[in-house]
Amino acid sequence: MDKTAWFVVTLCVGLLGLNFWYQSEQQTTPAPAQPAAQTAPATPAAQTPAATTATTPVAQAAAPVVTRTPQIIATLTSRDAEGKPVARYNFQDLGGSVRSVDMLGKAINSTRPELAQDVSINGSASQGIGTLMFGLSNTQAPAYDQSPYQIIPDQTNDTQVAMWARVGDLIVRKIYSLKPLKVNRDGEEVTVDGNAYVLTLKVDIQNTSANTLAANNWGLYAGGMSQISKEEGNYYTYYVRLEDGDFEKENPGSFRPLIFGSDKERIYTTGCDNLTWGGTMNQYYSALVKPTEGSGNNAFYAAPVKYTLPVSGEQAEGVELGMGIPDFTLSPKTAEMQGGQKSLSFEIFTGPKLNLMLSDMTADFRMIDRIMDYGWLYLISYPMNWLINVFYGWFGNWGWAIVAMTIVVRLLIWPLYLKSYRSMKAMSSLQPEMQKLKEKYPDDQQKVSMEMMKLYRDRGISPMGGCLPMFLQIPIFFAFFYVLQTAAEFRGAPFLGWVTDLSQMDTVCTLTILGWDLPINILPVVMAISMIVQMAMTPQAGDPMQQRIMKFMPVVFFLFCYTYPSALALYWTTTNIISIIQTIIIRRMPMPEPKAPAQKKKGKKGFLERMMEAQQAALAEQQRQANMRNVTPKK
Repeated sequence: MDKTAWFVVTLCVGLLGLNFWYQSEQQTTPAPAQPAAQTAPATPAAQTPAATTATTPVAQAAAPVVTRTPQIIATLTSRDAEGKPVARYNFQDLGGSVRSVDMLGKAINSTRPELAQDVSINGSASQGIGTLMFGLSNTQAPAYDQSPYQIIPDQTNDTQVAMWARVGDLIVRKIYSLKPLKVNRDGEEVTVDGNAYVLTLKVDIQNTSANTLAANNWGLYAGGMSQISKEEGNYYTYYVRLEDGDFEKENPGSFRPLIFGSDKERIYTTGCDNLTWGGTMNQYYSALVKPTEGSGNNAFYAAPVKYTLPVSGEQAEGVELGMGIPDFTLSPKTAEMQGGQKSLSFEIFTGPKLNLMLSDMTADFRMIDRIMDYGWLYLISYPMNWLINVFYGWFGNWGWAIVAMTIVVRLLIWPLYLKSYRSMKAMSSLQPEMQKLKEKYPDDQQKVSMEMMKLYRDRGISPMGGCLPMFLQIPIFFAFFYVLQTAAEFRGAPFLGWVTDLSQMDTVCTLTILGWDLPINILPVVMAISMIVQMAMTPQAGDPMQQRIMKFMPVVFFLFCYTYPSALALYWTTTNIISIIQTIIIRRMPMPEPKAPAQKKKGKKGFLERMMEAQQAALAEQQRQANMRNVTPKK
């Protein structure tokens, strides 16, 4: 028990320390990044000429430099199954792309003034989503299609926007369409709510010149992103991709190696294995592009960018990404036939990170739910998120949903908690006998440990029984931590009174002390008090030093929760209160008399027997070596 308790405490402190270090590293303000090029030069140097003189790189047909401000030429509004608007797509003329996507209704869900501004995905990126990119490379910024596109009236309506432009010797047509909510799955029509945040894009490219044109190192801009406001963590800003079935993510810090190499202004990676989709995401929203087969699945381009936050005007670091397009050639136009054509198609997701919604989309948008970024705790985080959504449907309040979910979790581990309490109670009753052993063998700690193990075995006590619930609660705690940190449901969600946003601290006021602003948060204080009460009701086991360390744990968790979202303190406070109630119930239950374990069959030994044998063997070996030293003649 002693060694186990030390291990648990060390593990907790180590995990907390690692988390603080990681977040401090992620929030360090980097050197300004080189902004991406805004306009397309006539001939990007990165384009590779064709093998024959009859073939001309498409780069020579790139649009001329345009310096004017893009104009919004069309909008589309998507609606959910109830007919309520959820997203508004704003299309610009330059590049014929999606300038921004305004989140509407439930996708904003913010009551705090500093977060109540419109959430606009890709709102301050350098280009619009869907812009063609030319000359992708690691050596210089790409060129972007800045041609002025025009609306095609007879193909534009409430569900799609069609446009065209002449890009040098090319004619480019684009059709953006809202994806239908109802889809056919296995012969049955079902509603996919996430499709309200998906656009389909078809791009048709036609050669109008008398030369064969080669399109090399092309791409499609997939969007850029940073944090929305300074109150939300920038350490969740990533460029992401699904490559060969594995979810990969990189933050802006990946452009600045800590040890080897120099800072990078961009990354262009080719030869990717089955690049299914890619894009960017922040704490609560994401912008992804999924090419269809043949439209792009082997390369991506990423670069750091600077953003200006809408409310505060502060600078924030973000990332942008482009999906590579496989090289192709277009045959020349002749008197007998039109020039060669190439068709590309994509799906564009721009919406909130709602776990259940994303999970329902995976049949058409493979593994899109991985952007929730639960990591190896996915098997715990997903059911917790599902439970919270179920309870929200009952109560209509995310705070009460968290409380209800916590009650369910505590009920599930009730048998373990009961066993743990009784084990710790029994161990606590052995403290006088353990003290006698320490006095009997003051200089032989190994002998004391062996006698303690024998004492545990004779009384039928398992030292691990008192620690198992503690081990179990650690992954549960961090699983909920990840649910909280990436769930758009909690953004701006109120609970009770002063708790107006579960995704932020429950600050009631701010004190300025020596020029330092100290937020006064209530829930972490309640959490620490409830933890102290709960620990005071728990039987004390282990030596005095271990007991003092365990009493220090409320301070550790208080500091951990103080600057994190109030939902985390609400969860841990609820856990402590339920533990107090469970402890009161257990203390009123009769304690079973300690009994020696039943005789085990020959060849099958329990944990204590194996541990005792190992210690006895170690002690015998130590004694043997000591005897050898004693009989060795001195020179």
